[in-house]
Amino acid sequence: MRLDHLALTVADRERSAAFYAEHFGFAARVHEDDHLLILADTGGSLLTLSEGPVPDLPRTNHFGFSLSGPGEVRDRRVALQQAGVEEAEWQDDSMVRVQVFDPDGYRVELFARPD
Repeated sequence: MRLDHLALTVADRERSAAFYAEHFGFAARVHEDDHLLILADTGGSLLTLSEGPVPDLPRTNHFGFSLSGPGEVRDRRVALQQAGVEEAEWQDDSMVRVQVFDPDGYRVELFARPD
């Protein structure tokens, strides 16, 4: 079983679409109407964006992307830092993971499971 889609309420759909396209590969627009913008990545995962008031979420709420290994997480972290993306958490020990904030304050995690 794999996660098929994630739906987020965002303040500005175009701003969020640009962020997720640049940093997470959600570049294909598969549906767009007055209420929803649905983006796809090359693996077939979908991200649905709708505009509205952004909820205030606890720090434990996040979603994550599993990468191929610790080196890829470290490389992606550097790229996110160079792009000025705000980092929320960093761990590099038994697990390598980084959490960043998207433009609306959602936490997005990149991680690699231990070998």
